[in-house]
Amino acid sequence: MTFGKRQSGVGAAAQVLGPDSPLTRSQAVIENAAAKGSPIRWFLACLAFTAVTYAFLVGYGPDLLRDHRLAGSWQPAYDLQASEGKCKRTNFVVTFCTAKIKSVARPDQAPIDHSFFMLFSGGGGEALVPVRSTKDRAAVSIAYTAETKLWNRTLSFVFTAVFLVLFDLGALLLFWKSIN
Repeated sequence: MTFGKRQSGVGAAAQVLGPDSPLTRSQAVIENAAAKGSPIRWFLACLAFTAVTYAFLVGYGPDLLRDHRLAGSWQPAYDLQASEGKCKRTNFVVTFCTAKIKSVARPDQAPIDHSFFMLFSGGGGEALVPVRSTKDRAAVSIAYTAETKLWNRTLSFVFTAVFLVLFDLGALLLFWKSIN
């Protein structure tokens, strides 16, 4: 039937649904179809998502755990100076922020790179105030990161980790279907 053309005999052209109708047989074929693509493609996709998930958990998880463990113990560090702070917002959803924390007392010491990301929130022009924990004097951070946006960072981390794990499980399922 041509698109947009009227057909006479609409009642005669209607398909009858029954156990042996062509529509029912094609539906059964679609439900039992194998995954498209070779098993190697899905194995590599599964491997890639696993690597990205692992890198995300290992690269970002420890800083977030440290900030939760030291929550409430942050004080402004007057011997530190934050510089080169910037936030980049992507598609109004993800914000990536970076800053360098330098020691004023020891200028020869290498600056500490500090980075984090948030979902559905921006930097908003917040001041970069370096802070140090009273529980662990070696732990330094930015006040905005360690206290103000801690729950946003936590929920962003959990949401992103779950999203990556779901992609990994989907690739694993498609790999399994393409083998069988």
